[in-house]
Amino acid sequence: MNKNTLLYFIAAVAATGGLLFGFDTGVINVALPSLRARFNPSPETEGWIVGAVLAGGMLGPFISGPLTDVLGRKKINIVASLVFVVGSIITAIAPSIAFLIIGRLFLGLAIGIVASTVPLYLAEIAPTNMRGQLVTFFQLAITLGILLSYVVGYFFAEHEDGWRSMFWAGFVPAAILFLGMLFVPESPRWLISKGRETEALEVLNRLREPEQAQQELANTKRVIDSEKHNKASWKMLFSKRLRIPLFIAVGIFFIQQFSGINAIIYFSTDIFKNVFPEGNTAALATVGVGVTNSLATIFAIMFLDKWGRKPLLYTGLIGTAICLSSVGLAFFLKDSLNPQLQQIMLVGGVYVYIIFFAISLGPLGWLLISEIYPLKIRGFASSMGSFNHWVFDFCVAYTFPIMAATSLGTNGGIFGIYAIVVVLGLLFARFIVFETKGMSLEDIEEKWKHS
Repeated sequence: MNKNTLLYFIAAVAATGGLLFGFDTGVINVALPSLRARFNPSPETEGWIVGAVLAGGMLGPFISGPLTDVLGRKKINIVASLVFVVGSIITAIAPSIAFLIIGRLFLGLAIGIVASTVPLYLAEIAPTNMRGQLVTFFQLAITLGILLSYVVGYFFAEHEDGWRSMFWAGFVPAAILFLGMLFVPESPRWLISKGRETEALEVLNRLREPEQAQQELANTKRVIDSEKHNKASWKMLFSKRLRIPLFIAVGIFFIQQFSGINAIIYFSTDIFKNVFPEGNTAALATVGVGVTNSLATIFAIMFLDKWGRKPLLYTGLIGTAICLSSVGLAFFLKDSLNPQLQQIMLVGGVYVYIIFFAISLGPLGWLLISEIYPLKIRGFASSMGSFNHWVFDFCVAYTFPIMAATSLGTNGGIFGIYAIVVVLGLLFARFIVFETKGMSLEDIEEKWKHS
């Protein structure tokens, strides 16, 4: 197996965590009708069923933060895979709503762990010229997981207790993640940080040319040696010299989530029913969202390392702002638009929005937090970034149905709010985010020593 093939294999195995992330967050969208028929939950209970994964996701980073730096990137992902297995089994066999919620808490915990550790692992495995591409495998896997959940839901929707089959489907990638992680190497940068330089060089020689391996080992050792007197702690995240990375880690996920992406991922079927009220057309349109998301993310993988982070971020922010405005206007002008034009503005706006999101805000959140922090606290910092994601995700998921039931929902104002957030994101992109294309992780770390 040549070096690039091995890198892609490692990325595919690790990114299975992203597949589970997408599947277990997306499947509830298609499982809810079957769950309602079986348990007849109240709206508040439905909120807990949907939100349990997000609550577990908030807890995951607090577990993965310290353990990622103590146990290593590989072992913590093996632990996460076992938690996925347990959560999948509990949700699939759940005899009551209480068991279902417990199972989804387990799934959320596992998602919270892989969301912070997989991008970090991929960033540390990848050579500089492939880092954006390989880390974006994680985002691609998330989109494929969402698509898989929609397709599985579509096929099992008419089955009695079809939700059980939907949740059982999540067991398969969980088992693949566990088995696959047994065969991939540990992060060489983590090995070096633990003084295991011989093992690190063995890994680097498998992934790089010999001269590159020696150079990377020397550069990483130099950075680590210079940081030996600075003990790693959560306090470093808030130090003056790391203020810009902190702003980036919080800001990128705030804009990502408050652009309304998960309002669409969780509630797209309800949104499409405004223009497709009959039959299963709205459900099929939701499957189309998953397909579009995956294809656009493949485009991002091809061009992140060629075009750079900031050009794609600018492009995505401008594009999503226009599309959100189109969707909002489709609601606001619904009484004066002919049905065909309303469908184009709403459905077309959502689909093109997904394209712009998938080439920018989607992958860049996970990529940037895996790049911008020093090795000593990279595990801590990635976990903090993941926690931000889940907090903002929960806020959007909780507020969307509430606002949708008010005038903000009926007149499209909610999409106007999301558009304003995205426009303000252009200031964030201009003054806070810096270009990391072509910079090694060691070069980025040196940047903060002189700031």
